[in-house]
Amino acid sequence: MAAVAPANAGPVLDVQGLVAVVDLLAQAGGLDALLGSRATESRDKRLHIGYSEAAERLNIPEKWLRERISTLPHRKFGKFVQFTEDDLHAISEMHFVSPGARSQRDDESALMALQPSKRSRKRS
Repeated sequence: MAAVAPANAGPVLDVQGLVAVVDLLAQAGGLDALLGSRATESRDKRLHIGYSEAAERLNIPEKWLRERISTLPHRKFGKFVQFTEDDLHAISEMHFVSPGARSQRDDESALMALQPSKRSRKRS
């Protein structure tokens, strides 16, 4: 006759299955390593990326990058424009907006408005 679990025993814990899962996580280097895609790993190993991937990672249109490239940090190899991780972070920081906070740029523009014109009138 087979042993029957009592009705109030609750769910049966599969200890061997749990041990196997923990072992796999330890071998893979954690849950993030298991869930990470291979494309992300290869992208992180590259030193430079082009317009299309930079725009995708910044979540902006590629055309926006191309139109403003003269004002953005980037690398130039002949006619080829490339971006590094630091360039992407710098571009993101350049466009940080904190509503209600006065920036140094606002203070500078207020001072600039008070400066006299470089072209002065000749007095007779």
